[in-house]
This record gives sequence, structure tokens and C-alpha cells, in this order.
Amino acid sequence: MWSADAADLALATDVPAGRVKSIRLRNVPAGAAMAVSILTNGKLLVALVSEAQLKVPTPGATPLFRGVAERQLAFRVTIPERGDYFLVLSNRGGSEPRAVHAEIRATGAAPKPAASAAKKFERA
Repeated sequence: MWSADAADLALATDVPAGRVKSIRLRNVPAGAAMAVSILTNGKLLVALVSEAQLKVPTPGATPLFRGVAERQLAFRVTIPERGDYFLVLSNRGGSEPRAVHAEIRATGAAPKPAASAAKKFERA
């Protein structure tokens, strides 16, 4: 689970040839800034998708991020709505297993000012 301020995750895994591995990121808050860094020993397709996109793919829908890691890949996204997200590591086209080291850092969205505080600033 992600805290309101920040969460870090580092993991190492293998993705067998011709297979896909998904890493679930639970309860990520809306507006969180997520930085992902991937190191691998070969070519790997990487995507970040919402749980809804993964369970019920919609034609024409795009993931939050999709890219190819040749040896390394880094990207940042802002999470549009609270929920579970998946980091998808695809080696479907590969003939060799891929070793993967992933680091994920998410920082929560800046808190919105309370309505009463906003009104005080408007009056000043």
C-alpha cells in the first residue's frame, strides 16, 4: 500500500522467454508522481496500466506508459485516479529469459487547500 507522502519499491525478477510478468501496485493515490527505472539483460516491452485496462481491455485505449527497454529504461507518469496499477514486463517475443531489476518511487499528490483556507486567501 502507498502512503500519502512516498513509497519505494525495488525488486529483482526473471521473465521467461515467451512470457509476461505483471507486478501489482496496490491503492496508488490519484495525482501521485511515479518514477520507474528498469535494468534488464536484453530487450523487454514495459507498460504501466490500470487494473481496469488489464482486466477489461478497451479497443483504442492506451496504457499510461509503454516502451521498450534494450538494457535500461526510465520513465515518469502521473497517476490519473486512485486504484491498483500493474507494471507489465513482456518477453513474449524473446527467445531467452530476461533478468529484470526494477525500482519504483511514488510520491503522493500535493494536498489541496481546505475550502475555508482558500476563502481566506480570496478575501485578503
